[in-house]
Amino acid sequence: MPSIGYHRSDRFNKRSLLILASDKLIITAKPWRWAENRPRCYSSNSRFIETNDMNNEWIQFLQAHPEPVDPASPSSAAWAPLDTRTSLLVNGEEAGDFLQAMLTQEILSLDGSHAARGALCNAKGRILTTVLIHPLRSQDGGQGMTYRLTVPAELAADLFKTLKLYVLRRRVLIEISDDWQSIGVLNPDPALLVASGVASAPAGPLAQCTLPSGVVATWEQTGDAPRLSLQGPTHALLALAPHLPQRTTQNAWNCAEIHDGIPTINRETVLHFVPQWINLDLLQAVSFKKGCYPGQEVVARLHYLGKSNRRMVKGYTRMAEPVLPKSVIHPANEPETEAGEIVRSVICRVGNENMQVFLAVMRLNHLHDELLIEGQPCTLQPGPFLETAEQRH
Repeated sequence: MPSIGYHRSDRFNKRSLLILASDKLIITAKPWRWAENRPRCYSSNSRFIETNDMNNEWIQFLQAHPEPVDPASPSSAAWAPLDTRTSLLVNGEEAGDFLQAMLTQEILSLDGSHAARGALCNAKGRILTTVLIHPLRSQDGGQGMTYRLTVPAELAADLFKTLKLYVLRRRVLIEISDDWQSIGVLNPDPALLVASGVASAPAGPLAQCTLPSGVVATWEQTGDAPRLSLQGPTHALLALAPHLPQRTTQNAWNCAEIHDGIPTINRETVLHFVPQWINLDLLQAVSFKKGCYPGQEVVARLHYLGKSNRRMVKGYTRMAEPVLPKSVIHPANEPETEAGEIVRSVICRVGNENMQVFLAVMRLNHLHDELLIEGQPCTLQPGPFLETAEQRH
């Protein structure tokens, strides 16, 4: 009979992992420290258990700070819970080598001072999910690295199942905890930076640091408007609450991401795009010098031997109804022709009016056509992404 070990936890109510090994069944609801009594074969028979979305302490905090009726100005300091994100912890002696063989990013070159974007693809080079990779140095001063993968929450369970298929007998452990939350701060003010211990001048894109409380702070902007994500244990984020600015909607954060040209994959677009179509190569999310990973041959062939006939660009429309991912954009004079597809969209302020701003994968020969989405006019927005697309046409 296998023995059962239970890792103590006050709560077991978000997403938890059931790790089934040859001699022990371990249930964990919180990240557990590396210990000698952990099973050797960590994930060959892992299961993902879906439970409640957030722990009670975090729910109470959000209820005490309700979403405003009128969102904050895009230029003012504000914070929003990033509940559409989930963080996976990838730990173990072979964690770096494992992710190096799985993701498009050059994992083994990451030193912990910066996060990096990447993607997990299938064998045909189609993207299963986009990933923001946080390499973290060992808290005990050791040389090893652990990794947090920020992924779309709706894809976390599928991502876990996919990763576990490749773990086999590697010394790798993958965890999701109910005691790990994320918030985004737009235009963070000095009081918050001083209170949290975050440097006010980021050292390049995706500069990150791990605070003594365990909070991981990452400067995520690619443009001029600063955006700081804070993720960590619930109690550590709650300790920062007195220093947070006014709350805003998550749409405000999503709008800033779209302005920065950051794509995301959801259930509608899983296995629909290749990395170059959504500009992951331009976001330094693809390494063309590393060894094999799922889809590497297809992605590399397009880079070295081909020329992508599609690129992601930003645009806007005055449609009142939400524009859903995979919605088709077509030329006004060719309603049966597909000119592009929506990647993501959100309603946000453009000038003096509210509009739907979107990112779309466009066929390059239709960049200057008069375009429609579901019969409504839309406009591609001039900027570096459109210029980059035109240079490749």
